[in-house]
Amino acid sequence: MITILYTSKHGATAKIARVINTYLDHTCTLMNLDELDMAVLEKTDTIVLGVPVYYGALDPKMVDFIRKNQGLLIKKHYSIYITALFHTEFMSYITKEFDYSILKNVTTMAGLGGAIYYPDLNIQEKMVLAVMNKNRPIIPKEHHVNIFENFDNHEIELFSQKIKRIENYACK
Repeated sequence: MITILYTSKHGATAKIARVINTYLDHTCTLMNLDELDMAVLEKTDTIVLGVPVYYGALDPKMVDFIRKNQGLLIKKHYSIYITALFHTEFMSYITKEFDYSILKNVTTMAGLGGAIYYPDLNIQEKMVLAVMNKNRPIIPKEHHVNIFENFDNHEIELFSQKIKRIENYACK
């Protein structure tokens, strides 16, 4: 059994969880960290953690969960996917938060892209986005006014295939 545990402020990390579940033939339990059910996690064989990046850092709630639950995660063949606009830099986000003692137990990791759903942003987030895009342009001028997604569909499929192999191995 695979559980995808994620946290998602605006929905991008949840969307990728649903896509991964589709690649895995809808066999996963999807769980938002805000609705954490430890009994389900205890019963699962494989845990996939979806961690968004906000303001250049991994979501602190998920970082805290990973640090506090290493005993459980190590037994469960856990993997991590990062959602971020600068997804090719996912390893720098991870190594900024976790040292080798935690990372050595992660089965696989990937940066799968990110999204901005402009209507969902508060005024502060819109201001930060404007400054960020001016300093380091990521959003092309021709993008849709309300939505910008740069999910890496090929990488999502590869990550899902790795999870499937891990799960098959775990169930033997």
